[in-house]
Amino acid sequence: MEETQVKKNEDGKKVEDEVVRLRRQISLLPAVSFIIGTVVGSGIFIAPKGVLMNSGSVGLSLMVWALCGVLSLFGALCYAELGTSFTKSGGHYLYLLETLGPLPAFLRLWAEFFFIRPAVTSYVALAFGRYVVEPFFAPCVAPTVLIKLVSILGVTFVVAVNCWSVTLASRTQVTLTFIKMFALVLIIIPGVIALAKGQTTNFENGFEVDSLTLDRLPLAFYNGLYAYGGWFYLNYVTEEIINPNRNIPLAIIMSMVTVTVFYVLVNVAYYTMMTPAELLLSDAVAVTFANRALQGLASVIPILVALSCLGALNGGCFGSPRMLFVGAREGHWPPIFSMIHIRRHTPLPAVLLQEKYTSSSTLPPSPDGSSSPWQPWGCSFIGIASPNI
Repeated sequence: MEETQVKKNEDGKKVEDEVVRLRRQISLLPAVSFIIGTVVGSGIFIAPKGVLMNSGSVGLSLMVWALCGVLSLFGALCYAELGTSFTKSGGHYLYLLETLGPLPAFLRLWAEFFFIRPAVTSYVALAFGRYVVEPFFAPCVAPTVLIKLVSILGVTFVVAVNCWSVTLASRTQVTLTFIKMFALVLIIIPGVIALAKGQTTNFENGFEVDSLTLDRLPLAFYNGLYAYGGWFYLNYVTEEIINPNRNIPLAIIMSMVTVTVFYVLVNVAYYTMMTPAELLLSDAVAVTFANRALQGLASVIPILVALSCLGALNGGCFGSPRMLFVGAREGHWPPIFSMIHIRRHTPLPAVLLQEKYTSSSTLPPSPDGSSSPWQPWGCSFIGIASPNI
């Protein structure tokens, strides 16, 4: 329900004035989808090569994947406690503000805007563009400019969705999450069938001590933890979650356990159908697997991976601008970015600013060598109001 303020008009009669605020519209299923959809991006389709290369054996690489899931779950549970202790949105920024004071929070906020979020979004957006474009040019090299333009279209789509309404962003995330989980199931089933038929050659010498190099093992965990990154995004939107004391811990536990189980099974499927040498030679493990095990559906895998990247983009676009929104509300960012659209109930200025700056880093250079400016659409701030919280 809308919060209301009781005021008196000129005749002394009481009237109700609606307060512009972010509504609690995110239930348990969208909350789980936001975590899974943000965590499962391009990492599971790229990182297995790095984990195997630095762990040295099939068995140890599977242990690394499982342990990375456990470590991520522990970190996520800590954030679940923080999310139920601090009822405001903002994630990292808010927790630094409440514990260490305004200076670390201020620095974290600006680092998020200028460095962290643009790098993450650009990486995932370019992966989206590459998986969309390259199948049309195989076996030739796809034009870099076209990949970047498709990446910008992907970012523009998620910006438009998140500007339109929280409900549409939630439904989009749920849909994309089910699609990416279907992609993982599509990889797991052939591997499990082959394993049940006795195709266990690659697991016979799973723990080869001779190939173990302890100095490179941290790099294996680094690659694995990269694929699990994103479990903290739900805490960016605490004020918009229905019954956060119940739904935040449940969503985190359900999503991280699900992701860990799926990641381990996907890697088991990879090793069932591909030798370690073949996996290390592959630049796109999922595509190589599809060509081997899903010959009739090999062309579908790049599309599913692209949609997986789009889901990660949507989750990041939904969560990260809330940090700017809260920072502006606390006085660490220009006040206009603490404003909310009076009908859409979305932090429209914060969403547009964050993603406009991010998208400019993926643009091809202009003829004079400078970065081209990009603006998704002409924006008028008519219809935006400052929240009364």
